[in-house]
Amino acid sequence: MEKMKILKTFEGFNKLPFIMSDDELWEMIESFNWISDHDYERIQKIIDRLPKNTYEQLKDFYDQKDSELYSKFEEDWLGDPGIQVSDDGWSDLRAEVIGRGKDFYNNITVEKLQDMAIHNDYTENFGYSFQGKHWD
Repeated sequence: MEKMKILKTFEGFNKLPFIMSDDELWEMIESFNWISDHDYERIQKIIDRLPKNTYEQLKDFYDQKDSELYSKFEEDWLGDPGIQVSDDGWSDLRAEVIGRGKDFYNNITVEKLQDMAIHNDYTENFGYSFQGKHWD
């Protein structure tokens, strides 16, 4: 995959970032290659180098996708037979789905979530990648 395009700015206005599309944000998430090593500290170092505006867009996008997964599957998680994970595990599982990228996210089902939980096919926690640098 092509190197990340993390420093997008308008030509000649290098202090004026623009709004990234959902596809660009998914491309950035996929470029982190979470599935290769599940190393949130490695990804955090990449994210820490992002311009503040880009970081904020990416973090907001991640939070939005996490919230959408929570809302869509909460009843299934809590239901019977449910998705057999704790509160922390439920957070880890949602983060895993996002970290695996757009296609995985868009095709996630209750059955796949249940299977991931049963087989412990998720890792703590892609969302930790956003806990690094805080701008002044």
